[in-house]
Amino acid sequence: MKNKLTIAEIVSNQLEDMIAEGSLQQGDQLPSERILAERLEVSRPTLREAKQILISKGLLKSHQGGGTYVTSSLNSSISDPLMNLLKERPEFKFDILELRHTLDSEAAFLAASRATATEKENIKEKYDIMVGFHLKREDHVASALADINFHLSITEASHNIALLHITRSIYDVLLTSIENNLQYLYTIKDVEKSLTSQHKLILDSIIKGDSETAKLAAKTHMEFVNKSLTEMNKDKERQERFLHHSSVLSETK
Repeated sequence: MKNKLTIAEIVSNQLEDMIAEGSLQQGDQLPSERILAERLEVSRPTLREAKQILISKGLLKSHQGGGTYVTSSLNSSISDPLMNLLKERPEFKFDILELRHTLDSEAAFLAASRATATEKENIKEKYDIMVGFHLKREDHVASALADINFHLSITEASHNIALLHITRSIYDVLLTSIENNLQYLYTIKDVEKSLTSQHKLILDSIIKGDSETAKLAAKTHMEFVNKSLTEMNKDKERQERFLHHSSVLSETK
């Protein structure tokens, strides 16, 4: 027979839920002990015991005289060497695009039906920042950061904890992938107009609560990126073959 949970364990579960759902994010400082105990309607000793449970799990960190914080390394839980390989080897870019095709479309679908008014406002703010960088076409690194934060804001609004934590866990891989992709995409004339219209359709569909259109818009965006990069790869291969054949012919003369 399962033992009944103590009050401290119940409180630790409540705090754990807040972390899992994103109400408390990595690096966030918890409210003061007095305030948090009042909000949770428990004694301060009970709260201390609950926090200690989460500290032992590695979810919280306590700084002497500086409060208690959500561990800042939560999103780096996937530390498999494969993650570094995916970041460092550009030939895997299409594998990552396939993954994003699934993650982003599902996040958009769920966000359209679950996003709160505040979350929709946050997605719109992230969209505006991203578009500003895309239109300038000057800094693919800053553009990539704005781009991934737009998509992450949608994933946060999906209210799917598993989807959110998987996305956060591979954040660095996705960021590097977007940086590399934009470096190539920005060489295409008027590509910023295409990217903006695609992202706008995702945004509008989520705000309207149209899940199917949001999912289709996210898929269409990823297909555009995939097709553009594929065509550029083919052009590069043709150019390399031409140079190789030219060098071979010149050597035989």
